[in-house]
Amino acid sequence: MSPEQVREFYKFATMATAGTKLFPATLVTQLILESGPNLSGLARRANNYFGIKAGTAWTGPVISMTTAEVINGKRQVFQGTGKIYNSRREALEDKANFQTLFRVYANTTEGFKGWVSFLQNNRRYTDAGVFSATNPIEQFAALARAGYATDTRYLAKLTAVYNKYKQFFFWRQP
Repeated sequence: MSPEQVREFYKFATMATAGTKLFPATLVTQLILESGPNLSGLARRANNYFGIKAGTAWTGPVISMTTAEVINGKRQVFQGTGKIYNSRREALEDKANFQTLFRVYANTTEGFKGWVSFLQNNRRYTDAGVFSATNPIEQFAALARAGYATDTRYLAKLTAVYNKYKQFFFWRQP
């Protein structure tokens, strides 16, 4: 991801996280790790930069994308249909595997707000210390403790991404 892209995402992350106790650097670091330096199909097609699944409480549109998950210590790949559906129910009726269902957001701003809302509305993130962390590294550790991802190396991966891009994480408002 180019420095210009990182700075632009950081600018929007600063606005999305204002007053939330979430660090903009945490948002951007997760975005880069979850979406990749060239932005994944999930990010490009669904404005879902953070791999947020469409659980049973999600009532918006969903996309079925191929995904890898670590379940009981084993990496498993679930094939998605590549389709966008109006609802989770519609996707399941089309025989999409529930593991492949991700939230769809209307635009980047909504995707960022969706990440903030997802963390705020799931008690496990508060309980794990996401909102009491004093720096991004502590916030990464809390996200990992809360089970944000099934990858057992999630904290190490977030930290590596942060260290690679942190020099681009600050911007001045004109």
